[in-house]
Amino acid sequence: MSDDTKYDFGVPTVIVKGGTTSASYDKEQARRRADAEQRRGIQDAQRAMGQQGTSRDGGFSLARLGSARMITENSPRLVLYYMNKDHSVRQECKSEITFYEHPTKAGEMDMMFAMVCPRCLERGIAQGESQMLIKASHRSFWIDERLKGTVVALRDPWGNLDPVIICGTVTAQDTIKCSNYNCTYAVRINDSKVYEV
Repeated sequence: MSDDTKYDFGVPTVIVKGGTTSASYDKEQARRRADAEQRRGIQDAQRAMGQQGTSRDGGFSLARLGSARMITENSPRLVLYYMNKDHSVRQECKSEITFYEHPTKAGEMDMMFAMVCPRCLERGIAQGESQMLIKASHRSFWIDERLKGTVVALRDPWGNLDPVIICGTVTAQDTIKCSNYNCTYAVRINDSKVYEV
């Protein structure tokens, strides 16, 4: 697929008799998966080329892979604590606050953050499709900056230390629900603690 591919986010999730999704929804999901796989393949090839480096003037110089991203190392960060029923921490995840142009108010900025739906991951849905985008224009949330600048020591999946300087804690006024088909995951967020409801 070309880089100018436009997704039709207007494809409704239609459930037909028997509990299956509509053909147009299935087709759109398959197209998105194929596009994501193709893009991952391109990035993997670029990363492999960057790791090999390039030869120049008889010497060897390393190449570096860059990526055009909305989120940079300077983006405001959060640490979300996914809680168990007994209020112990099950998992810690980092998230970034992203600013974008407000969809209905021209010239105004809005903010959002992303979190992953663990239930969708458990069902085998790719992480890219398991993202829950919480936008301030849709779900009221606010950042408490009393802990701004605090360093939280997280561990990445390989056990390496991954310190995160947070911009504060997040609290959402509304219940946040996963929008994926047949997913009932819903949470409340209070001081960056994510409680399943």
